[in-house]
Amino acid sequence: MSNRYQTLITALLLAIISIWAYFYQFETTGLLDRFDFHYPVIWQEPWRLVTSHFMHLSQPHVLANAIALVFITWLFVRFFSVRTYLNALLVITVTTSVLVWLSGFEERFVGLSAVNHGMLAMGLLLEWFDREQPRSGYLVIAAAAILVLKLVFELLGWWQNTLVATTDKVWLLHSAGTLSGILAWWLHQRRLAKLAS
Repeated sequence: MSNRYQTLITALLLAIISIWAYFYQFETTGLLDRFDFHYPVIWQEPWRLVTSHFMHLSQPHVLANAIALVFITWLFVRFFSVRTYLNALLVITVTTSVLVWLSGFEERFVGLSAVNHGMLAMGLLLEWFDREQPRSGYLVIAAAAILVLKLVFELLGWWQNTLVATTDKVWLLHSAGTLSGILAWWLHQRRLAKLAS
């Protein structure tokens, strides 16, 4: 089986796990409270750096994020093996949580949307700097501009996320995810450069 199919299957499995976790939290008391991002205990319970991204608050929330994860993976799948894909997800989840913690964000959060922003940013950079199969640069520029505008609109309160109403600082979460995606892209490129040398 090719790397592309393996990576797509991995993304699909992660999406299914997120959906399963959403429904399972109704059968297990306090599951969300044990795995969400919770500022005071994040370093005593470091699994929250990752698990908070795979928990969700509502059915539309989890379905939209799961579909977005698979779709973004499909768009940029040619750049990944399963290992590099999981590495990217780990870098994005942990870095996003650390950036959010460093910002002093004391609310609780869950959801894959920050990870999706990071994967999109990483994918756009991979596409932009691809030397083997360059695609239309205008499409990458347009998508990057839309991503930046969305973050600015969220910051200004002009873009309301109807799926998650727990915080008015969703721009902070999505911006942290985007910055984490840039870091994941840089680390991904460093790995490729090392293999080439």
